[in-house]
Amino acid sequence: MRFFSTLIASVLGSLIAVGVLIFLGSLIMAGIIASAVSTSEAPISSESVLVLQLSGPIQESGTADPIYDLFDMPQPQSLNQIRTALESAATDERIEAVWLKPQGAIAGWPTLLEIRQSLLEFKESGKPIVASASGDFAMRESDYFLASAADSIYASPRAFFEFNGFYLGVSFYKGLLDKLNIEPTVLRVGSYKGGIEPYTRENLSSENRAQLTAVLENWNELMIRTIAQARDLSTEAVANLMGAGELLTTEDAHAAGLLDGLLQSEEVESRIGELTGIEGRLKTSSLSRYAPSIPRSSSSHDSTIGIIHASGTIMSGSSSDLSGILGSVSFQRDMKDFRDDDDVKAIVLRIDSPGGSATASESMWQAVKETTKKKPVIISMGDLAASGGYWLATAGDTIVASPHTVTGSIGVYGMHFSIGQMLETKLGITSDHVATSDYADMFSGMRPLRPSERALFERSLHETYSTFLERVSENRDMSIEAVHEVAQGRIWTGQAALEAGLIDKLGNLDDAIALAAEMANLEEGAYRIKQLPVPETLMDQYLELFLARIQSFMESPIEAQLRTEARLIEEAAQLQGTPIARLPLDIEGYD
Repeated sequence: MRFFSTLIASVLGSLIAVGVLIFLGSLIMAGIIASAVSTSEAPISSESVLVLQLSGPIQESGTADPIYDLFDMPQPQSLNQIRTALESAATDERIEAVWLKPQGAIAGWPTLLEIRQSLLEFKESGKPIVASASGDFAMRESDYFLASAADSIYASPRAFFEFNGFYLGVSFYKGLLDKLNIEPTVLRVGSYKGGIEPYTRENLSSENRAQLTAVLENWNELMIRTIAQARDLSTEAVANLMGAGELLTTEDAHAAGLLDGLLQSEEVESRIGELTGIEGRLKTSSLSRYAPSIPRSSSSHDSTIGIIHASGTIMSGSSSDLSGILGSVSFQRDMKDFRDDDDVKAIVLRIDSPGGSATASESMWQAVKETTKKKPVIISMGDLAASGGYWLATAGDTIVASPHTVTGSIGVYGMHFSIGQMLETKLGITSDHVATSDYADMFSGMRPLRPSERALFERSLHETYSTFLERVSENRDMSIEAVHEVAQGRIWTGQAALEAGLIDKLGNLDDAIALAAEMANLEEGAYRIKQLPVPETLMDQYLELFLARIQSFMESPIEAQLRTEARLIEEAAQLQGTPIARLPLDIEGYD
């Protein structure tokens, strides 16, 4: 019997291996074909209209991946792609206009502002921009913010139109933990460090409410001021429209002067034809189709400014676009590559991170600090550069942020959950153990922390907070006491951070690049740009998922169980007793 079971296992293993090879071979062939297609100029006709369908997450960086088109999948969009396409289209004789279709774009306000600025710069070419929305739900505030850069804005009749202000929602789990008999020990350093509140409260503290309100007011002011200027309305009129709650349909928006007409998509197409003088059906080109046709800049200069994109939650180990992880090991490797490259004269570190592991943040800080000894490092803050993200920023020479960046949150917290009572009362599971000391099972999660253990935990957090304060004090030339006054885990907008002395200048990525060139004594246009890390392609992400799946196929049931247990233990170990420097919640430009 053992012979037959072994034989069957071998046959199944061989079949799986063949399947894996076929699948991987298909992906590789698809990549080769797609790469070959992308290297040839895309067939963009004369008298074309560039269509920007802005929906879903807008990433910090990325390039067009032809494999998405090969499998008829929607392309991920990035700020870099959009800005490059608009800059090229402004002087491209093949492009007559831009048809902007914002619907459900997910990005922070600094990113939205940079896209809108690129749209305004395109308009300086004299070519028109027409914005429109179709479907039952026309636009929300962030979509309309982008659309307001257009010459004309249209939407379908009898569609919903959201123009009612902004909110930030927080979920609280204290009641759930109480019902499950899970006892949390959650400690923080900083009265504004709201990351612990979902586990200890049932609503926002006054401190957390104040800081979140300040962020919303910053975004609200930007929206009101921008729309008032774009639609030739007073700020009072726009504020009243947002606060009255009377706008709910596209008819309401049209009557209020926010839309130029109620048109279906076919009618908008005709209107664009009239504006451009194009006869017949419009020849349109999507962003993913247009991007490969953009001539690559062929700089003859060896001097380079390196841009490192530090996006995602900070963790020890490797980065993963798929998981939204900014890994310390990957980051240190990229920083070293630029540090050791003699052609790279200066570096712009573009941070878009809510923070994460304090330990990983410190190791990344060390890598940046080492680099500043050899060449300038300018910090450019994107949507988020808070907590561990701000920790990382303090290693640079100069910090540049958008007025609407969320930053600061100089504080730490730690969590410990005791699930022993839950297992016993809800599932009938008890546990026992042997140990070499009374503290050995401190972070087992099977019992609450003793007073002496809680004191140890608190001491660790205070030491981490002290290190954080020292990093800020050194970078900002402030006393520890002065830093503590503006720290306490409080989040700030970029504008408020400038006033508090936490950043040096207000500006976008282009401003940071110009500053880096100046510090490296490079004249405008006398350098080229190189960016790291290289964005993961669709094939990279599929391989990551597929290989993990294959690993589970090739394991025995016992190995699979052990691997699952190891993953759970690893996650618990990262959570239990670890100083965390992270935002109180994931902040986007929520409506």
